[in-house]
Amino acid sequence: MADEPAGSAQLVYDAAQEILSGTIGNLPPFWMKAYSGGSRGHRAGVNPKLAARYLYAHAGALSSHFANTRTIEDSHGNYQQRGGTLPAGHYACHYVAHHPHFGECIQLARAADAAAIYSPFSPFPIPHGRKNDFFIHGSGPKGSDGCIVPAIDAERRRLNLAVKQFHGGVVLLVKNVSYQLPAELEGQFA
Repeated sequence: MADEPAGSAQLVYDAAQEILSGTIGNLPPFWMKAYSGGSRGHRAGVNPKLAARYLYAHAGALSSHFANTRTIEDSHGNYQQRGGTLPAGHYACHYVAHHPHFGECIQLARAADAAAIYSPFSPFPIPHGRKNDFFIHGSGPKGSDGCIVPAIDAERRRLNLAVKQFHGGVVLLVKNVSYQLPAELEGQFA
């Protein structure tokens, strides 16, 4: 890959199918099961006390699949609600060698089209209220509040290496995302 010319590569995360795919340079294509939001992607075998603390039971809730479901914690840092799926749009992928919580991972820098909900039923973008601090990282005790967590760690590490060594920009497109409409949120949407 050292002789590869600079260019761009695209990954796609299909939130409805929970599939992360794409091609980077001349490497074999990526196609992997990956989770986003609602504590999905947590490490298997976590004890019941941690499962309750990190709201694993909410992983199947409809709200955990909405990209505008925010993470809510009480004043002691206890989860009241887990964040939903990564919002739709484009993200620049940046390799991170040593993140304090995730270790080696890929940071996702949101582009303008991922900053709001674009609906054919609204003449203007609707803010989704999600932070801009998302990553592609390995499983852990908490799982995901919107980050992408590949199911197979060897494929995640292969993706990390590909992004690290690629001599151009890697862009992630997130598609097939659901949102809860502002009227349905009963005042929770700001």
